[in-house]
Amino acid sequence: MCHLINEAGFPPGVLNVISGYGNTVGNVISSHMRIEKVAFTGSTLIGRKIMEAAARSNLKNVTLELGGKSPNIISNDSDIEQAVN
Repeated sequence: MCHLINEAGFPPGVLNVISGYGNTVGNVISSHMRIEKVAFTGSTLIGRKIMEAAARSNLKNVTLELGGKSPNIISNDSDIEQAVN
């Protein structure tokens, strides 16, 4: 994914992909005052924690995809029946 972001011409620092455990990385990201946006895919429990930390810090924008184990991106030309099965 990062290769595609670079290839698309995004300037350095516009998008940062960070992986790690929620207790260490996730907590710091969601509560850091200089981070303005967080996107998270995972459990509802952790999504709530991210929202709480974001609200307590700088009310950063948060995008959550919660509850499912298999998030998908479906394009306009995708076979919708195959995508849902």
